[in-house]
Amino acid sequence: MRIRSLALQTELALAATRGTVTDRGDYIVIATPDDPGYYYGNLLVLPAAPQVGEVAYWTRRFGDELGKNPAIGHVTFWWDGVTGDAGATDELAAAGFSIERSMVMTAEPGDVASATPPLPIRALAADEVIATAKLAYEVGDRHDETFRTFVERRAAWGRSLVERGLATFYAAFDGDQPIASLGLVRLGDIARFQDVQTLEPYRGRGIATSLLAAAAANTSTRLAIVAQGGSAGERVYERAGFVTAELTVSACRYPA
Repeated sequence: MRIRSLALQTELALAATRGTVTDRGDYIVIATPDDPGYYYGNLLVLPAAPQVGEVAYWTRRFGDELGKNPAIGHVTFWWDGVTGDAGATDELAAAGFSIERSMVMTAEPGDVASATPPLPIRALAADEVIATAKLAYEVGDRHDETFRTFVERRAAWGRSLVERGLATFYAAFDGDQPIASLGLVRLGDIARFQDVQTLEPYRGRGIATSLLAAAAANTSTRLAIVAQGGSAGERVYERAGFVTAELTVSACRYPA
């Protein structure tokens, strides 16, 4: 299946470094066997926004492809497109789906604003990437063991990306404690940011901007990042020099 969306192109490339990507011709299956509870790691990629009458069909396809695993309690669709077409939103909502709207922002390395870091910043060794799980847990909106397991598995994936030479993670430190971090994964002629996170007491001090600048200074490829529209992250990325390249929409029916 030909993919137009930069968000999905990079997402498929990321997924292939951890799990499986299977092209069925009219849709794509992403599976992450080591984390069946990863909502956006086990999903169907659709060719376009689902229209009226199609939601039940795609839900059955998800069940055929991924639903046989009892550990997968969600249903997630992410469809190709660059304009933010959400399709049959009423039908999706009636079926229990939440609509997720995001934007893909891009920049050339030379366009990312330089910044004087208020705290020391450096690249992390592979084993140090594991410490980003603690950051992710603290800044997350959940604080249960399921979420802790999720972020620990994600950090282990980040470590493997560094070990394989596919990514670099950066962190800002207060003393010897990392208080903010991000990853930059190299995917051919583009590099995508992952997991930009700052502890709440340190926000608003330019730390995230400094991390973005540090990463951009060490790459020569086009940069991409996916952000929620209207979020604090979007405003940080705009100030750093990123511009919106496309709008993307997905839907997830979360477990009860």
